[in-house]
Amino acid sequence: MSGKPPLPVPSAVRLVLIAAASRNRVLASHGQIPWHLPRDVAHFRSLTAGRWLLLGRTTYEQMNGWFQPGQVPVVMTRLADDFTVPGGWAVPDLPSALKLAASHGVGALMVCGGGQVYAAALSWADEIILTTVETEVTGETLFPELPADQWCVVDQQFFPADAANTWPMTITRWVRDGSPAGQGR
Repeated sequence: MSGKPPLPVPSAVRLVLIAAASRNRVLASHGQIPWHLPRDVAHFRSLTAGRWLLLGRTTYEQMNGWFQPGQVPVVMTRLADDFTVPGGWAVPDLPSALKLAASHGVGALMVCGGGQVYAAALSWADEIILTTVETEVTGETLFPELPADQWCVVDQQFFPADAANTWPMTITRWVRDGSPAGQGR
């Protein structure tokens, strides 16, 4: 059993969460990312190149200027009917985002935040790619706790601090225990 609750809409779209958080799960403090890690920015850009990205409205607005050609932002907002997303879509909820992606033949939807969107998507996620910034900071936006019995680490890489990256970081890839990507371990 995958541990996933049933979706109101069947979906063949893989849901992949990608995030960077401190050891104490902080994603943001006062609406800002509390670190500058060019290595993680490059990692994020490489994994999201040419992909459909699911974001909350605030995260979408904060990422203005980040989107690259080929990326399609899908913004989850209560104001979906009145919110315009150039080159993308506005949706009211996760099932609508998955249905939209499936209708366009998208194989994976990359969840890029914020905290409420990660929390909403976690139960249905197939994969998580999490950069843990090896520090603890204060902040109000947190990455959700992962139920240990539902996830299996399939890759983990540690990167020390250097002149450009103030803190060390660990990039971990989890797949849902029992998912096809997690079998054969």
